[in-house]
Amino acid sequence: MGESEIRKQQMEQRTQQILHAALELFCEKGIGDTSVEEIAKAADVGPATIYRYFETKAELAISAGIAYWQRMAGKYTGVLSGGEYEEMSGSRQMQCIFQIFARIFEEEFLFLKFLQEFDIFVRRYHISKERLAEYEECILNLKPYVTDALEKGLQDGSLDFPYTVDEVYFSVTHTLLSLMQKLSYNGSILSSDERVGLALQVRIAGELLLKGLVA
Repeated sequence: MGESEIRKQQMEQRTQQILHAALELFCEKGIGDTSVEEIAKAADVGPATIYRYFETKAELAISAGIAYWQRMAGKYTGVLSGGEYEEMSGSRQMQCIFQIFARIFEEEFLFLKFLQEFDIFVRRYHISKERLAEYEECILNLKPYVTDALEKGLQDGSLDFPYTVDEVYFSVTHTLLSLMQKLSYNGSILSSDERVGLALQVRIAGELLLKGLVA
């Protein structure tokens, strides 16, 4: 292995080290309330090192978000391929997708809290759409899993809806993700919030959304 390759690996390891430390602090304290100095200390590097890799804290937050989405995609989309899945009807594929949403809620509270913190950070600091292009692209890479299932359901007759596939995709995913973020962030503020389990609420929402799409 050449010297340049070794240096490249070291830079990648350092980048991941910084992103990991940043994600933990962002989830714990919020992005706006986390300083670069705190991230540097947690990553066991100096603040100057972080600025060599990421010009601003906003760039670091966006890169952390991209890395988090990629990690979640790698962990949960494997079941949405292969012979058994391909043989399912469109409605059954959508059911599998909604079940994945429920699993993510049960297993990835920190991810959902990060999404909520990220949304707050973007609005508070007026991060432009242009700066979020790569982050958005990372999310939209997951879109075909849903739109393909919706289109298959229309073709095989297991789904029926009067809207375009894109309209249903954005409505369904925004509804579920918004609910999941809200419940993970502050789902039990009132005593009445505890009457129905948070995970059950997400499962019910998915089932109701599916019923609205089934022929």
